[in-house]
Amino acid sequence: MAKYAFYNISRKYKTYPANINMECKSQLLDEHENVTLIVNRRSAARQSPKRWTTFRCRWQKKLAISLALIFIGLLIIFTYTDLLFRNKIFSVFLSSRFNQITNVAKLQTSYPQSEQPQGLGGDASNSNNPIVKPMQYLLNYSSMHLNKTSSSDYNIFVIYTRENYRLQMKFDLFAHSLFKHTNAQLHLHIITDKESEMSVLDILQRKIRKFRRIVIYTMYDVQICSNIIQDITAKLSPYFSSMPNSYYSDSLFFLSLGLHRIADKSISRAILFDCDIVFRSDVRLLFAEFDRFLPHQLFGLAPELTPVYRHILYRYRVRFPKSNFGNPYHPMQLVKNNKNSKLITNHNNHERHGYPGLNSGVVLMLLNRIRDSKTYLEVLTQYEVHRLVSKYSFKGHLGDQDFFTLLGYEYPNLIYRLDCIWNRQLCTWWKDHGYSNIFDAYFRCEGVIKMYHGNCNTRIPE
Repeated sequence: MAKYAFYNISRKYKTYPANINMECKSQLLDEHENVTLIVNRRSAARQSPKRWTTFRCRWQKKLAISLALIFIGLLIIFTYTDLLFRNKIFSVFLSSRFNQITNVAKLQTSYPQSEQPQGLGGDASNSNNPIVKPMQYLLNYSSMHLNKTSSSDYNIFVIYTRENYRLQMKFDLFAHSLFKHTNAQLHLHIITDKESEMSVLDILQRKIRKFRRIVIYTMYDVQICSNIIQDITAKLSPYFSSMPNSYYSDSLFFLSLGLHRIADKSISRAILFDCDIVFRSDVRLLFAEFDRFLPHQLFGLAPELTPVYRHILYRYRVRFPKSNFGNPYHPMQLVKNNKNSKLITNHNNHERHGYPGLNSGVVLMLLNRIRDSKTYLEVLTQYEVHRLVSKYSFKGHLGDQDFFTLLGYEYPNLIYRLDCIWNRQLCTWWKDHGYSNIFDAYFRCEGVIKMYHGNCNTRIPE
């Protein structure tokens, strides 16, 4: 038998001897409550991790795995299919899902009999001459805003071929700035190749949905366009190309000179842009410059803002040192000090402006006048091209820009001088290659800039 008799004194399910005094009991109970409280807090802090309950059943897991395998299979099939097949799928998907690409019409370019390009055999009557049959589409961000008319007064031509990352970024910025600063219904004419076509569609789709614009676009095959102007390329590439044996590359640099053959006859006004153009104003303001053309002017170009033609015309300027061909547009004089040479720009109104050449990053064209101009057709002949090159001891490497420069100096009545604010070139390559003392005179451009030209891969100002 136990030495002490125990009576059940219970509190919160705890039992203590009956002969323990009350102070001891209360102290034990308080200590127990404190320990219990600490243990409960620690238990609450160590909660068991929650399990992912998305796939609770086996059939759900099997379904998810099956869908993943199907997606991977479709991705592999899509990767190895032909580009044209993918293009059809892409167009059908957009037209059915978003109702944003709608086939409007097929265009066929026709030419006057005198302007038809010669075939490969040299016979102008050859029935195998290439014919442009571009597809015209209406690209819209919403079917509710589709415009019934499929024509536009704002025809913009862009060449986008041999896609790479840098070119893609340039065209992305070009389209972004274009749609940002205008709400006009534009007609984009894109000369491209099969490898670059999908990238063009993707960029246009994203930008038009972002800015909610209505745009008509027409795609042209660059190889067909090159064949159409092959006679022009053959005459000019020996004088104005750094790689005269590269036919395909040469054709890209001379497309502006034969664009009146490629574009539909219904188009009278058009502007050709380089992909590295960034807009800072509404493009409609640039189209308004057509109203300032004189009756005999065919093209509109801004001056070249570098001394590139001063360099090219070195031999000619040695023979004719007083010629203004190759001088900056704003008159200048070079004052020599004991230490260095200082360039001073002359602001006298009686001084004649120089002719630094023209830049083809932005080209305004009155296509109907070009088609009907006998003078322009004569200048494009082999005899006249050779005469101009020999007269100025000219050996260029910038394609159509070299020809426009000679054309503007020999036949100034054919060129409308566009202000430099519409083609603010940013290339400073010549400043570091022998012309640092006079570069600023060429680079000068006064006024509010409407368009930047990031040539030489120059970064565009914010």
